[in-house]
Amino acid sequence: MIGTALLREDAPEAAPPPVETPCRILVSRLRRIGDAILSLPLIDALHERFPDATIDYLAESGPAQAAIGHPAVTTVHAAPSRGGFHLPAPWPLLRSLRRANYDWVIDLYGNPRSALLAAWTGAPIRVGPSRRGRRHFYSHHLPQVDQPLSAVAHHLLALHALGIVEGGKTRLPRIHLNELELAAGRELLAEHTSGAGPRVGLHVGNRWPAKRWPEERFAALLRVLSRSGVEPLILAGPGEEELARRVAMAAPAGGAAVVTGIPLRQYWGVVAALDVLVTNDGSPLHSGPALGVPTVGILGPTVPEIWFPYDPQDGHQLLCKEIWCRPCHRHECARLDCLDWIGVAEAKRAVERALVHGERRRAVA
Repeated sequence: MIGTALLREDAPEAAPPPVETPCRILVSRLRRIGDAILSLPLIDALHERFPDATIDYLAESGPAQAAIGHPAVTTVHAAPSRGGFHLPAPWPLLRSLRRANYDWVIDLYGNPRSALLAAWTGAPIRVGPSRRGRRHFYSHHLPQVDQPLSAVAHHLLALHALGIVEGGKTRLPRIHLNELELAAGRELLAEHTSGAGPRVGLHVGNRWPAKRWPEERFAALLRVLSRSGVEPLILAGPGEEELARRVAMAAPAGGAAVVTGIPLRQYWGVVAALDVLVTNDGSPLHSGPALGVPTVGILGPTVPEIWFPYDPQDGHQLLCKEIWCRPCHRHECARLDCLDWIGVAEAKRAVERALVHGERRRAVA
């Protein structure tokens, strides 16, 4: 696992973990789809250690999609986004969480709302970050670290807080789609491509401008790939439709197909049918690897050791420049040198390396 870290010696020690094996566990990663995907290895680790325990998952409706279908998850609690009610969640959900009688609750988000929900369950063991006043809502705290740690490994620190030793095993997320979802994804992809060449999806958007590779670079990559026998497909999430259509028009012979406006798990079905995914930072960066699809990740102001824990041996390729101002974690930037320095030619070479794995995967599917 990349991004190893040292535990801080001055970090406050957690209370002694319980000796008893838990019967019911709730894992909560309330917001952000990508982070929910990156929390799935924690579920795997808990299930391996406690195979007879019931494990439930709590997140807002978007992130909750990541846990649906996971073989170790019994119930996925989908909370609405905050708004329109004064309680931390609607009363029926609060009642369900209270009646579940959880032994352990692991809160991986740690904002005031998720801390209140963890406390509301009444679980005797509640793990969460030691942030400000809300640290008092937890019985155990995630250890603090001195060096960058991959997001997967950071979530697994919850085990350390409970006295569980992982033993250095490398874990990566896996999204579980059922056969109907996979077939629907293949069908939708077939409607937009001929299948004559490798299918490469380009997810060109991101909510934050500082995480978007320049539009003209994606357009140039699209042209280059189209002329090399690849069948490109433009993918877009909510609010990214116009950007996706502009990029698609750069393709020869009338433009590339655009897939947009579909539910998240249907989007994952399409990604699962691709040979390669090229994407900016964001949830698609984790969706591709979690679906077993070789992924070319374009990272600008963020830390690759944290957000790209994926192995080139699996076909995953990282495009990221060492630059004096990175990481800045900005959402907007007037220069964007970190992304501007990533050229179309090196992106094409990364796609070609990923395609070696993608075509092999397609051949054995």
